[in-house]
Amino acid sequence: LAVTITNVKNQPPQWEKDSYNVVIPENTARDTPVVTIKATSHLGDPRVTYNLEDGMVPETNMPVRFYLSPNREDGSASILVSEPLDYETTQFFSLRVRAQNVAAVPLAAFTRVYINITDVNDNVPFFTSSIYEASVTEGAQIGTLVLQVSAHDKDLGLNGEITYSLLSDSSGDHNFFQIDPKSGIIYTEAVFDREARSSYLLEVQSEDGQESARPGKKKQPNT
Repeated sequence: LAVTITNVKNQPPQWEKDSYNVVIPENTARDTPVVTIKATSHLGDPRVTYNLEDGMVPETNMPVRFYLSPNREDGSASILVSEPLDYETTQFFSLRVRAQNVAAVPLAAFTRVYINITDVNDNVPFFTSSIYEASVTEGAQIGTLVLQVSAHDKDLGLNGEITYSLLSDSSGDHNFFQIDPKSGIIYTEAVFDREARSSYLLEVQSEDGQESARPGKKKQPNT
């Protein structure tokens, strides 16, 4: 325990708020200011110095995702985004900021900046396998189950809600099958004769449920 004796008139800086709360999307660009904070010294010298303290876990800014920049014009400071954010990795940050006065024996005061990250549709619904193979007995009735495909999207809610569809091509193979758009189960739409034809090739698309946040998608979902 270190005890420091200081002048009775020496007081620590005073924060405008005990804590700050902000909500930002995960695709917020680097160097974007997310909140302005301010502390004031009541000594003869009103200046204060700010320091964004290092944390020990991702929720406390380790590795660094935010940095602090002082604003000399009004004595405040801004918290800015340092590196890309990922809602699927860290959804909430609690940053501890130190303000210190200018005195022979400096005193400090602390505030908390709480940053909530919101999800954007930045993940693609990838299939668990790139190729599926299945067999159907010739003569099996229409509606026979072929197999089930499956895709996974890391986004939440509608951003990660997957719909399946069969893509059409010049071969016309898609006309002999149907797919349940929600479950990904593929069924037959015809009775097959192996002697007439022994194989078919289908292309399945997975599509999520919201406008994509990825560059170049032109407001279309991720597929």
